[in-house]
Amino acid sequence: MGTNAIISYLGENKPNLISQITSFLTDMDGQFSGVTFATLGRVCELTMVYQKSDKLEIDEIKNGLEKLESAKNGEFQIKLLESYTDVGPTSKISHRIVLSGEDQKGLLNKIIKTLNDNNALIIRMNTEKIAFPDKTQYICRFAISIREENAPECLSQMVKVAGEMKLTFRYETS
Repeated sequence: MGTNAIISYLGENKPNLISQITSFLTDMDGQFSGVTFATLGRVCELTMVYQKSDKLEIDEIKNGLEKLESAKNGEFQIKLLESYTDVGPTSKISHRIVLSGEDQKGLLNKIIKTLNDNNALIIRMNTEKIAFPDKTQYICRFAISIREENAPECLSQMVKVAGEMKLTFRYETS
């Protein structure tokens, strides 16, 4: 049986980066789950849950990753994840939500607060600003988990926020 660790990389996005990292970790006889990757300009962030063998030490993993050519100017953080036996919130995505419109102060905070107030658990979130000569378009994408009985009120509140802030709102169920 193995132990789960969370591995994070923050640094410049270079060719072969993900390939070199996953090849190294696969060669260490581990398995992946929950991998996310995002690029912001020239900087990227890679985060994954990695099930390592019990005999493999965290320092050994980190030292090997830091030697990879494509990851030379980045930083790795590796931490063991505790095993939880109690039941926690689900990570099953029930809805995908997209809001877009002109950028405004407090926009993201208002959306997140509305989701929180309606018992929605954010599983994934992505925001993007697209600058045009006369305005800035802001796009927010959320993958959320919400109980079926809470969904109608949550979506209703999201429509209300979208209307108040003059945003386009759409959603889909999973």
